[in-house]
Amino acid sequence: METDFLKKVLTDNRDLASLPQTLAEVLRVTRDERSSASDLSAVIMRDPALTGRVLRIVNSAYYGLGRQIGSISQAVMAIGMRQVTALALSSSVYKMTDNWKSSFDRRAFWRHSLEVAIGARLLAEKIGWRNLEEPWVAGLLHDIGILVLERSYPKDFARIWSLAQREAGLEDLEITQWNTDHARIGQFLLQQWNLPEEICSAVRYHHTTFVSNDTDPDRRLAQMICLAHLISRSSIGKSTSPTVAEIEQKEILAANLGIGSDALADIEKKTFSRTISEAQYLEIDIGSAEDLLVEANRQLIDQYLTLESLLRENRQMQDQLAKDHLTGATTESIRQTTLVFAQYLADAADIISVRAEAVRSAIDTGAINDPAGLVAMSVQGILTGLSAVRTLVSEILAISSLRVSSKYDPDYLKAVESRIKGQLASIDGIRSDVPADVC
Repeated sequence: METDFLKKVLTDNRDLASLPQTLAEVLRVTRDERSSASDLSAVIMRDPALTGRVLRIVNSAYYGLGRQIGSISQAVMAIGMRQVTALALSSSVYKMTDNWKSSFDRRAFWRHSLEVAIGARLLAEKIGWRNLEEPWVAGLLHDIGILVLERSYPKDFARIWSLAQREAGLEDLEITQWNTDHARIGQFLLQQWNLPEEICSAVRYHHTTFVSNDTDPDRRLAQMICLAHLISRSSIGKSTSPTVAEIEQKEILAANLGIGSDALADIEKKTFSRTISEAQYLEIDIGSAEDLLVEANRQLIDQYLTLESLLRENRQMQDQLAKDHLTGATTESIRQTTLVFAQYLADAADIISVRAEAVRSAIDTGAINDPAGLVAMSVQGILTGLSAVRTLVSEILAISSLRVSSKYDPDYLKAVESRIKGQLASIDGIRSDVPADVC
């Protein structure tokens, strides 16, 4: 039943179901171990437009080869068959789909897709994966099923997308409507393109919840794509902070892949900064630096509002403890909940900090042009605000780590509350100082 539906979807999208002949040949040649660099060059050169795109990319400042590459043969020799193939595939798919009408922000779609691709490649580098282009292609195309569903059923998809921004998750709504989801459709499409099954499977399972100690080599690429998806903070739809379940899944996946917390934090930072530069050389429109700062500012404001709520809840807990109206089990439950919530806020603050630092670094190196200094001002505001957030979290953790007791010092609690209110006021001041066009 599902297979019939998938076939119908691709029948409705014949231009996508069958890759352009040249690109299909490129993939075939790359998969043939007997093929040479000259075989790949000969195929690409049959398509003048593809040839031009590949040469522009290879000669971009990103590669910095130090010499002009004038032919596809030279390009293949300079960066390798697999990377040339990955560039040809990504460029062709982007060009093929970019003019489709959309009910969501297409730039955000490609920004997220590219971030997942780069994150997956960095994870692969860290664990010594045999072929860095596989995770890159799987990451870039992991959400392509969304584009296919939207084009096949524009009205139904627009309704579901709108619901997903307010209520349930997109995958659940897709299954309710079509008895399948965009991950399965993406897998089926890539199988028709004859991409390696490992890539197809990784696309299929990029929303899967993995368990601890899953070191099955057949699921390693899928876990990389899942983890890259979780560390990408460029969302396609509404911007949301990570849930506790997502944070736990990220830790499980990192442990399964053998990646420590410090290494993962470094990968998150590199992912964001490299997304800006790679989008430029791939000629993929992901929006401006200001767009990225808007997203970071919104996340910061969300944290501010959440902290206000948490402050009120902490005060209520303290009052109840002081009156000794709660049992020890209940107060311990509240304490544990507060500890988890505070840790969640700390992790979210770290994510925003990584993104803001990457933008500031891009300004310093000239990758982002900011002649009026507005972007730099916003970045500094975000980082100052995050410093206040971290202070708040440390105060909350200090209170919550106290064991249940009837001997709380009211003067101590009042002093802590005063410090927290002062930090909230400083964040509120930052919000008013940020230029209107980046808030």
